[in-house]
Amino acid sequence: MLCLVEIDTSDQERAAREVCQLFEVAIERAIAEVKARKVPALHSSGVRYASQPANACAFRPPSQVFARKAGDCKQLCLWRAAEHRLIGVHATPRIIWLNNREGLLAHMVLRLPDSNVEDPSVELGMGEF
Repeated sequence: MLCLVEIDTSDQERAAREVCQLFEVAIERAIAEVKARKVPALHSSGVRYASQPANACAFRPPSQVFARKAGDCKQLCLWRAAEHRLIGVHATPRIIWLNNREGLLAHMVLRLPDSNVEDPSVELGMGEF
């Protein structure tokens, strides 16, 4: 399953809500793949961060990200959230809006129940923003 849509970022609140809703649709398959051990743990998988077009929203399941050895912030957060949820930690997606040369970009991170934030993209090669 690949969920690919174009997100209009002119309304940041609506765009963030739509991306997070798509995340929740994709999470069950991600959990099933992680539970069935179709993929190793994200941080030991060799997968690295790779960007995609700014207005594209693609949720590839962990098995596809692993096969490609690369994923963007949404794909890495999906995989990592599946790992968290399997051990009873309800990690949820959060969108951070970043300004760069190309304009306004949505970046996904995970919010943990203790209000800490985890950013798999930075941990896997995106660099600081």
